[in-house]
Amino acid sequence: MVDGATASEPPFVPDAPLLADAATPPEAFVPSDVSIFRMLTAEQRQEIRGFMRELVILRGEELVAEGDASDAFFEVVRGAFTVQRAGDEGLIAELGPGDLIGEIGFFGKIPRTATVTAIRDSCVLSLSRAAYNKIATEAPSIVGFLLEAMALRVAETTSRVVPNRQLARTRTIVVLEGGREPVPPQFYALLTQAFGNAVVEIVTSQRINQLFPGRDPDDEEITGWLHRLEQASDLVAYFGDRELTRWTQKCIRQSDQVLFVCRGRAPDDSLTEVEAAASTYHRTNERRLVLVHDERSGEVRGTGAWLRRMPVFMHHHISLQDDIDVRSLARFLLGRAIGFVAAGGGGLGPAHLGIYKAFRERGVDFDIFVGTSVGAAMVAGFAKNLEAEDLDRGTDDIFVKSRSFKRPTWPRYSLLDHKALDRALAEALGADCNIEDCWKPFAAVATNLSTQAGEVIRTGSLWQAVRASASIPGILPPFYTKDGSMLVDGCLIDNIPLAPMHNLKRGPNLVVHFGKQEIERFEVDYDALPGRLKLISSLLLPFGRKRLPRAPSAVSVLWRSLLVHQRVDSIPVGPADFVMRPPTIPGAKVMEFDNHKRVFEASYLWAKSTLESAEGGDQQAALLAILSKGSPLRAAAGRTFAELAAS
Repeated sequence: MVDGATASEPPFVPDAPLLADAATPPEAFVPSDVSIFRMLTAEQRQEIRGFMRELVILRGEELVAEGDASDAFFEVVRGAFTVQRAGDEGLIAELGPGDLIGEIGFFGKIPRTATVTAIRDSCVLSLSRAAYNKIATEAPSIVGFLLEAMALRVAETTSRVVPNRQLARTRTIVVLEGGREPVPPQFYALLTQAFGNAVVEIVTSQRINQLFPGRDPDDEEITGWLHRLEQASDLVAYFGDRELTRWTQKCIRQSDQVLFVCRGRAPDDSLTEVEAAASTYHRTNERRLVLVHDERSGEVRGTGAWLRRMPVFMHHHISLQDDIDVRSLARFLLGRAIGFVAAGGGGLGPAHLGIYKAFRERGVDFDIFVGTSVGAAMVAGFAKNLEAEDLDRGTDDIFVKSRSFKRPTWPRYSLLDHKALDRALAEALGADCNIEDCWKPFAAVATNLSTQAGEVIRTGSLWQAVRASASIPGILPPFYTKDGSMLVDGCLIDNIPLAPMHNLKRGPNLVVHFGKQEIERFEVDYDALPGRLKLISSLLLPFGRKRLPRAPSAVSVLWRSLLVHQRVDSIPVGPADFVMRPPTIPGAKVMEFDNHKRVFEASYLWAKSTLESAEGGDQQAALLAILSKGSPLRAAAGRTFAELAAS
C-alpha cells in the first residue's frame, strides 16, 4: 500500500475518478520518430532498441555533467530535464519526451558542453559508444541513416532553447499544505471545480491505492501510468499527504511546480518537514504560495513574513467566500491568466481607468497588473480591488488638489518639488501598504541607473514603487532605495511593459499604450524664441505670457525625448495579446492632469463602443472571448483570432 494512505490522509479526495483509471502494464519503449531516428523504418527502430539500455533518473540527479566524455547519447522517453552551463544563471533548454540528449557531442567526439539534470523522475534510452560500434558491425545500414540524419538534427537544436524556465508550460503541480494551521477542505473543493472544462487529472494517495493496491509509489508501473496521464491532460495535480510520506516525496519529485497552501500567520519556527523537502527539490521560480482567507479585502497583513520564511516566484490571496479568486489561481496554473499592461503617458494615463471599466462591464476578470510610470500609478489600485471611479477620484487628489505637478523648486535636484506628490501617493495608496499585501499580483517597472537596466518591482512599499516608476528624470528627483540604487521613470527602459508580463505568466494580455503612429508637426518660429532677459520680462509683465511663442515647454520636450527610443512596433506582441491605443482626446496633455475626468470618461465610452461593435468573427470579439473565457493557448500560434475564440 502507498505509504501514508491511512496515517496521513490527503487533504482532499475527488468525488469521482477521472481519466485513465484502468491500470495497464508499462509500455515497451522504442526509439521514437524524432530527427535522428526519422529516417529509420519501424523495424530498424525496433532493431536498434536491442542495443539500447533503459535508465531511470530520479529528480535532481544528473544525467550528464559538463566536461565529461561523450560516451553515450540518450532519448527521453518519460519525464523532463534542464540543460545548463556553469556560470550561466538561466537555462539553455528544457527537454522532454522525444528529445535527444548528447547526440552532437557523441558523434562529434567532444566533451559534454552542459550539465543535464532531471527535474522530475524520468526515464531515458541510452546508446553507448560500445553498443554503437557493435551496431556498425552487425547493422551497418542503420549507422548510415543515423549519420545522414545528424545534419537535420544540428539545424533543429537551437529551436529547443527556452529563455525562461517559468515560461515553459506547466504540466504537473503538487499541492502541499504549508505552515501549521490546517486548510479548510472547502479550498480544495473550490480548486477542483475552478479548473472547469480543462482536462485536469487530480491524483491522491487514495486514488493510487485503489488502482495499485499494495504498490510502492516508485513502482515502475505507477510511474508509467502517471506519465501517460501527463501526456493526455492539460495538467496533472498531485495532492500530497500532510506528512512527508513516500507518496508525498513522489509527488514532489514528479511535479514542475509546488503549490504551498497556507492559512493564518506565518510560523516563527523552522520549515515543516514537507516544506523543507519541497524547497530542496524546487527552486524559487518553481514555487507558488497560496494564502487562504475567509473574506476578500483590498489588502492584507503579514504576507512578507510568509515570503521571508519561504521565497516563492509568485503568491496568491484566496477568499473562501466565493470562487472568484480560486478561478484566477486556476488560470495561472493552466497558463491562461489574464494580464493588464499599462503604459506610461503622463496626463493620458486616466485612459487606463476607462478601458479597464469597459472590460470589467463585459465580464473580464484581470488576474495581474504590470505598469510603467503613470500606468503603474493607475493600475496599482486595481491590485487592491479598487474600482475605476475610486482611482479617478484618487487621480484628482494626487495630481489636481495637491498641485503636485505645479510646484516648481530651485533646480538643484529637480524642477519640481516632490514632497506634495509623495504625500498624496502615500495617502491614496496607503502609507504602510506593501505590494505583496495587495490582493492581486502587481509589478511596477522602473529604470535602475545604478545597474543601467530595467527594474521590475514586485515587493516593498506600494506607493514608493509607483513613485520610483514615475520619477521623470530632471522633473522629479530619482527614488533612492536602501540598497543604494537610483531609480527613475521606467519609460526610459520599457514604457510598454509587455515583456515583463510575459516573464511573469502565460496567457492573454490587454495592452494599453499611447504611442503615436503619425508624425507630429510643430508650427513654431525658431527665431521668435526669446532669450533669458526677454523671457523673464515677459513673465513678469501683465499679459506678457500671451505674447510668448506657443512652443512646447522644456518639461514637455524632455518627456518626449525620454519616449523617443522605444518604437511602438517593437513591443513583443504575442498571438493572444490584445493591443489598444486610445484616440487623441481634446484637452489631454502629457504633463497636465486637470482634464483627467474627461480622459477617463472619453476612453471608457470609446472602449465600450469598440467592444460593443466587435461581433461575429471580428478580431476584437475573438480576443474578448479569450480574455473572458481563458481559452487554451498552447496551440495558439498561427491560428486566427476567430478560431481561438471558437475554441
